Amino acid sequence: MKKVLQGLLSAGLIVGLLAGCAGGSQPASTSSAGAASAAADGAKTIRIAAVDPQVPLDMQQCTYSIVMRITDNVAESLVTCQKDGTLAPLLLEEMPKLSDDKKTYSFTLKSGVKFHDGTTLTSSDVKYSLERLVKEQSMASLMKYVVGYDAMEDGSASELSGIKAVDDTHFTITLSQVYSPFVSVLSTPYAAIYPKAACEAAGKDWGVKTLIGTGPFKLDSYTAGTGAELSKFSDYHGGDLKIDKVSYKFIEDPNTQVLEYQKGNVDFVDLDNSLYPVYSTNATLKDQMHSYQQAGGYYFNFNVKTIKDPKVREAVSLAIDRKSICDSVLHGTASVPTSFIPSGLIGHDPDAQPFAYDPEKAKSLLAEAGYANGFDLRVTVNTKLSLGKSIATAFQQEAKAAGINVTVEPVDSAAWSDMKKNGGMECSISNWYVDYNDPDSMLYPISDSRTDTVSSFWHNDKFKQLMNDGIDTDDTAVRQKIYEQAETILTRQDYAIAPLINETKFYLLNSKVTGFEIDSTDRMNFTKADIQ
Repeated sequence: MKKVLQGLLSAGLIVGLLAGCAGGSQPASTSSAGAASAAADGAKTIRIAAVDPQVPLDMQQCTYSIVMRITDNVAESLVTCQKDGTLAPLLLEEMPKLSDDKKTYSFTLKSGVKFHDGTTLTSSDVKYSLERLVKEQSMASLMKYVVGYDAMEDGSASELSGIKAVDDTHFTITLSQVYSPFVSVLSTPYAAIYPKAACEAAGKDWGVKTLIGTGPFKLDSYTAGTGAELSKFSDYHGGDLKIDKVSYKFIEDPNTQVLEYQKGNVDFVDLDNSLYPVYSTNATLKDQMHSYQQAGGYYFNFNVKTIKDPKVREAVSLAIDRKSICDSVLHGTASVPTSFIPSGLIGHDPDAQPFAYDPEKAKSLLAEAGYANGFDLRVTVNTKLSLGKSIATAFQQEAKAAGINVTVEPVDSAAWSDMKKNGGMECSISNWYVDYNDPDSMLYPISDSRTDTVSSFWHNDKFKQLMNDGIDTDDTAVRQKIYEQAETILTRQDYAIAPLINETKFYLLNSKVTGFEIDSTDRMNFTKADIQ
């Protein structure tokens, strides 16, 4: 559910700014709204327009992408996802070695990696951080396959027995079953490694007054309503940096963010989709506009306890004019999906056709299902998810051609959470974006063991078996076929969900900033950045 929660706090459309890693560096333009900041002492500073998280800057506590935007350059995980989607060691000497039974991973930390407080990274810090992830609970399930997880989660144990510190630089992690995406899991911001002593000493101030990691920048300040200030870490294990500071300016309104960019007061701003038509033709700004494809999207989530007949769910899918929604609601900044698993992930079928709009066939299916005189559908949307509400309103008009009478039901976040748990939704609009470059991450919200949390209650034995098969092998070709089959069952056989749109994200970047990177999991990287 984190991606839905994250969506509640981001700017403009108030959707997730997020969770594969196929994005990359965007080229700088030849003109600029204003020079990047140079302090009196000559410090090079990149200024970012951001939304105030209003929560601790700790991805183990608060899984919002607007938190990740700040913490990604402060705290690091053991491995990182590169632009091409492959994994690479970050705090490790090399990628972990896997035992013959594919359950035990052996790790060697890079020697001499320093935390911002001057202490040296050790295996005990790794064990502490991954166990803290379970204790904080928000994303505890990422560690569910580590031996000892169940005992720690139910409170009968205080540690993950599957994590063993051999010495200061060597440790092992043993899983209860084969789980091929595990190393990818370790690349997420939730698996950030913190210094045990400092984190415990900070207590509730962690992420508020104190945040210490091994990243290229250290947190100098975090002030609610104002911003956050980072400065480069001189002992960074990845080498020297060209940028001295990163300054986050908290500006809530997306229009105001762009105005501040035009004034030269910030160097980076996410562009709300609704503002794209306004600024994409702006002679000054159009060459400073860049885009990237976020791995995920929006979808209709059906409660199969109330909408039991797959023919009805298929009819609803056929009644969605996705192309019209992309053009009218998202102003051409989105595309019609061909699958729930997005391009760039294992399991995406490059030959799959876009989901069709066919109101006449939808009418025929409804008649076969016993609804020749029409079908009443209640679509629930979270009032914090403004794009979801806009999509539902557009669909309300489109569905009439198929004989579907749509009632849009807006509810607040509290009611939304309650309805998800008790099955009070017939059909809802949700969004999901991957945390790591694996189809298991994309199928997280609808895989069999987690359906109750999204009001789907859908179970399919074949799908469940495919999900188990998919994590039981690391053969890419085999996994491709497995997840293609799972996708077909999910969206074109049982119609448990109906994919709606895939967004393209846009941002404005000062042309004097070079080497800036942002990937399809919405993670920023300033290690190669410079100001010309």
